[in-house]
Amino acid sequence: MDYNTQREKLRLPEYGRLVQQMAEYAMTIENREQRQRYAEHTVRVMGHLNPKMKGVPDYQHKLWDHLAYITDYKLDIDYPVEIQRRDTAQRPPRLEYPQAKIRHRHYGHLLEKALEQIGQMPAGKERDLRTYQIANRMKRNLAAWKGDGATDDKVARDIEAYTAGAIQI
Repeated sequence: MDYNTQREKLRLPEYGRLVQQMAEYAMTIENREQRQRYAEHTVRVMGHLNPKMKGVPDYQHKLWDHLAYITDYKLDIDYPVEIQRRDTAQRPPRLEYPQAKIRHRHYGHLLEKALEQIGQMPAGKERDLRTYQIANRMKRNLAAWKGDGATDDKVARDIEAYTAGAIQI
């Protein structure tokens, strides 16, 4: 028996083995005009098999790119669009993730920065209001992390520790 697992790996699985076989057959056609017509027919079939592509801008261009990729860019036809090779496309650079040290992961880096700023504010109504808002957020984060272990005393101790004793609730 001939199983798909024993066959050659599909270059673009979203089109299936039929399209890959059609593309391989197109490369065997000797007459250039017939090969061109067959390639156009193959692209139409690809469009029907993958209808969600019609919502993509320049979907015809993508279909021709996919046909060229399936044939490993060896199909000798007159492409109606300029083909972009996948192997020459540059990958974007890797994103650098912040490596900030967080004392308590359940509060997060932003709450720590906010507490740092509040600890430097002069005492007054605005600082009290912001402290209340941050304490409320801290209690919600703690409740989501620990469940029933979230208490006002724990939040008050953590605020005092983060602000080096500048704010005591």
